[in-house]
Amino acid sequence: MSRFEDILVQCIDDIKAGRSSIEDCLSRYPSLREQLEPLLRIALEIHETPDVKPSPAFKIKARVQLMDQIHDREAGTKRALVRYGSRRKPTQYRRRFSMAGIIIAIVLALSTVGGGTAYASQASLPGDALYPVKLGTEQVRMMLPGDDVAKAERALSFVERRVEEIVALAEAGRVQHMGLAVEKHDDALKRVLARMELAGDGELVAGNITALVGEATAKHLSVLDTVYDMVPDGAKPAITRAREASLKGQQTALAALAWNNPVGATEMNLQAMNGRLNRARTMAEHGNSEEMENALALFKEMGMVGEDIAQIAQEAGISVIEVEELLAQANARHLSILDDLNDRAPHQAGPAIARARQALMNRFRNCLMALANENPARAMEINLTAMRERLGRAEARAEYVEEVESALEQFETMAEFGEEISRMAQEVGKDEEKVEELLIEATSVQLEVLIEVWERVAEQARPAIERVMAKALIRHEKRVRTLEQRGIEAPELPVMPPMVRERVEQRIREQRIWEEREGMLGRTASPGAPGRVSCPRCRS
Repeated sequence: MSRFEDILVQCIDDIKAGRSSIEDCLSRYPSLREQLEPLLRIALEIHETPDVKPSPAFKIKARVQLMDQIHDREAGTKRALVRYGSRRKPTQYRRRFSMAGIIIAIVLALSTVGGGTAYASQASLPGDALYPVKLGTEQVRMMLPGDDVAKAERALSFVERRVEEIVALAEAGRVQHMGLAVEKHDDALKRVLARMELAGDGELVAGNITALVGEATAKHLSVLDTVYDMVPDGAKPAITRAREASLKGQQTALAALAWNNPVGATEMNLQAMNGRLNRARTMAEHGNSEEMENALALFKEMGMVGEDIAQIAQEAGISVIEVEELLAQANARHLSILDDLNDRAPHQAGPAIARARQALMNRFRNCLMALANENPARAMEINLTAMRERLGRAEARAEYVEEVESALEQFETMAEFGEEISRMAQEVGKDEEKVEELLIEATSVQLEVLIEVWERVAEQARPAIERVMAKALIRHEKRVRTLEQRGIEAPELPVMPPMVRERVEQRIREQRIWEEREGMLGRTASPGAPGRVSCPRCRS
């Protein structure tokens, strides 16, 4: 054992059982001698009164009530947990109990219950006779010396126990006690978050405990997913509550971590988002549309947390460029994962996937624009990579008309993002020439892929490809003129097959006519669905 409280309990148990003496224990742990010796000597001085023998139930109840009173008094001194966006920092709380009081409580608790009983209770589960002893022992251990970070770590270990108990109950089929197990899990998690707040002084050590809480709750959420799939329907609501508590605990920890380490908070949140997408994919494979949609809803919620992290970092005066770059790259990857999910999921799950994709596209744009404000070239590179992936999707699914059109819509939406990045580069006066060169080079590659896809798809999908090529060529022509004015020669575009060239040129003429009409009417271009020309003539 490495923790002080475990060593203390073991030594008291050994001494009371006659297996060791005080000196034996002190010799085993010389570095802890100063802390151990007074506690062990007090333990030896306490003797059970032979004439008074309260029942075990009475002793357990009395001890638990004592611990509850202490806990209630402690909780009353705390302020509410810090919320998202709040810059307030918690003040350090000093316990009002003396070391002597702590020592007496420890020894009394261990003596009245009995060391062997305390150890036997550690394997108990909710619903077992010794389970209150187990909880009481943990409350005693929370009173042992240590700073707020150490106590937060100690409390986190108890949350781990609660999750293990939930798993054990599920494996044993004892779902009738699942409600109690979840209740104790939620209580333990609340204590961890309270301790985390007390440790939250903005220093690195506080960042460490918030990171630990974030990592642990993410792991617990995954474990609880497995339990949810194991238990009968009657126990699922309880597991759902435990999952919600773990999710909220993680979000609280990430919000606290964002004040001093937004990159770390972002990375942890992205890992959690990957976990939700993997969960959605697994549920889709099993035909469980309801649970797949739940996973997608949590994925969407976690995406909003990512935005909150960036906002907190800004309020803290921390640069968010690296955060926005991480988010933009992740959003592009997540789009590809949603593609795979769409291919596996039952048809009725399509609307939920479409909503998740739309929310993801919106976040992708926001991240790109935030990044472009400082580094337009990097924002453009990320966007062009995502556009290539959209074309790859269209090419891979060429035999499916709807999926080709969907991928092209996303491609054209990202092309509009590219135009925004280009305008922003001009406004901020950064990377203007580099951005234009990237766009021109990308257009050549994009047209090559579009030509290949055009030749492979069914006739009904070709108009969508032709419209995309037409708009790409119009944008390309404007950029070439700009570069030529600067004395820069643009690369040659790929040669189109005669039939493709003829049909694309017709689309270009239709697009320009439509743009002229829009200009005369004073309306903005390209209303309606992203990437699709809105005039009736251009839809056929």
